[in-house]
Amino acid sequence: MTTTLVVLAALAAIGVLARLQLSHVRRERRERGSLFDDAGHLLDAARVHREGLGYPVLTGTYRGHPVRLEPVVEALALRKLPVLWLLVTQHRELDVGAPLDILTRPSGTEFFSPNAGFAHELERPAGFPSHVRIASPDPAAAPAPGALEFLAPLLHDPRTKDVLLTAGGVRVVRRLAEGAQGPYRTARRADFGPVQIRPDGLRELLDTVSGIGDLLAVGRVEPT
Repeated sequence: MTTTLVVLAALAAIGVLARLQLSHVRRERRERGSLFDDAGHLLDAARVHREGLGYPVLTGTYRGHPVRLEPVVEALALRKLPVLWLLVTQHRELDVGAPLDILTRPSGTEFFSPNAGFAHELERPAGFPSHVRIASPDPAAAPAPGALEFLAPLLHDPRTKDVLLTAGGVRVVRRLAEGAQGPYRTARRADFGPVQIRPDGLRELLDTVSGIGDLLAVGRVEPT
């Protein structure tokens, strides 16, 4: 009889845990899926792409150029809480002979940035923050950092993590949220809670990315 009660109690506990897990999965899927609910209208021909429990990816066009907004989770650094980043990419033809990447506060865990793989570190312009690494695989063909001083306000924003310039477009990486301490310390789980992108903040970021592209566009006519 005692054995039977133990088995029944164990089964009941398993059932409770299963229901709790299912409830958590449903909540997490709902929260993650609403990331772009308030801001998707900013893009023309906007489409939301989603797989499984991951965050959705938003694509469309902005000011006439294709854009891709992709959230990524960084949870590789020890003694550091997970971070939810937003990769904002505008695809367009730029007058950039070789890639140039500007990484703020390098830690070595930025898997989304090519900066560490670019062997040549370039001199930092006077207006840039001191915690940036500017790098390129071919400095002679890349944009001169001194001509990029207009990026200083963006790089001084503590949410900005990375700016990548290539012949195929511009990408800016910005912090969206930091993971809750409790779930990560106890279960190594990245829990950001409900995160929704505000339209005014996203519009400003998209305008910034588009402005960078306008300044570096192929065939740009210099004002007289």
